[in-house]
Amino acid sequence: MASVEVITSVERRRRWGREEKLRIVAETARPSATVSQVARAHGIAPGQLFTWRRQLLAAAIRDCETESGFVPVRLTADPVASPVTTPPSRTEQQHIDIQLPSGIVVSVGRDVEVEALRRVLTALAGQ
Repeated sequence: MASVEVITSVERRRRWGREEKLRIVAETARPSATVSQVARAHGIAPGQLFTWRRQLLAAAIRDCETESGFVPVRLTADPVASPVTTPPSRTEQQHIDIQLPSGIVVSVGRDVEVEALRRVLTALAGQ
């Protein structure tokens, strides 16, 4: 049988200290815990707990920005390619590979004549 709480008088608003809020919010970070479970265990509404989490995160970010002027960044293992690239030399001609449904691959340079390419592709499509 579930227990029932009977409220017989008007309660005044509860005041939560920063340490209490931090402790309760930290409980929500456990892998097995949900916000609703933690809120129920402490007798508060889940919305209140979400508000505390948002406020504490905003304060942490604000503190980091005022201390160093930077927001913390975490780098991933996959490095991003450098935006500075060297242009290809004249000997490294750029080309396009065109794969037809029949499996034939036509590789053409950037200086190809459009009409000649059209004739080749038309002839290969007719096979």
